[in-house]
Amino acid sequence: MRFLFLFKNISPVSRLFLLLFLVLTCGLLSLSLGYLISLLIWGAAAVTSSDPASNLGFVRFFQIINQIGIFILPPLLFALLTEEKPNRFLGNIRPTVVHLIFAVLVIVAAVPFINRLTLWNNAMQLPQFLSGVEEWMRNAEESANALTERLLEEKTIPGLAVNMVMMALLPAIGEELLFRSGLLGVMRKFSGKVHLPVIISAFIFSAIHFQFFSFLPRFVLGMVLGYLFVWSGSVWVPITAHFVNNSSIVVGSWLIANGYMAESPENLPGMESLPAAGISLVLVLFILYRFRYGWKGTSAGTSGTEI
Repeated sequence: MRFLFLFKNISPVSRLFLLLFLVLTCGLLSLSLGYLISLLIWGAAAVTSSDPASNLGFVRFFQIINQIGIFILPPLLFALLTEEKPNRFLGNIRPTVVHLIFAVLVIVAAVPFINRLTLWNNAMQLPQFLSGVEEWMRNAEESANALTERLLEEKTIPGLAVNMVMMALLPAIGEELLFRSGLLGVMRKFSGKVHLPVIISAFIFSAIHFQFFSFLPRFVLGMVLGYLFVWSGSVWVPITAHFVNNSSIVVGSWLIANGYMAESPENLPGMESLPAAGISLVLVLFILYRFRYGWKGTSAGTSGTEI
């Protein structure tokens, strides 16, 4: 299906600015809409409260609205405005079963390595003259983690379903559309290369979360997701990996909150040890290599059917 693409001939730099403009515009509109609707439902006290955890219903609603406005709509509009074949640009093509299996395997295999990176990142210390900045960063991180933990304490089935949508499904779809399909796709047009766009998009993907003491593991995860997208050609492959990563946390927290499980498997003793992290890294690299080249030393190719 052909769409009306108004900015087909603009330069790659102009495309980057257009994508940024759409993110800011759609984000502002979603924030405004979410704020007005929240005022009608919960009143000014809940909306302006200094403690977001005092009204988790408002937090969940606002998160969902902003996920759609900031992450999902901008890349979709961008593709429609700039591409003759927007589905192809976005990577909205049918993935192979093998690629989906590999996407799940690489996320599972990466857990010990990611845990080790998290330990190293948490131990980060800034120079003494930046102690005030470090304190602000840690306070922001602790506040974000505290709110996330409150959201994950939900014990009901409906609460689990809402968390799955808000914390797993929408972030997986939205962040992959924006950072992999949109940003990485534009940068590949700009540079004609693969590795640098993957690295830059992963850096921005991690930085945009403003969680400084988990920057490194999220950056590595962003690189893995970027290569899954580039080498498969389908955005649904990194979406699947992203969803598995996020949903395992949501479901695991729900099981722990209800007493069905004492501890999340990723937090078991030894999962962050150097030997486990080393084995994990080797497995991740092996899976990515096989993902890229298949099992007989030849390229695994990409899916080609638009959805």
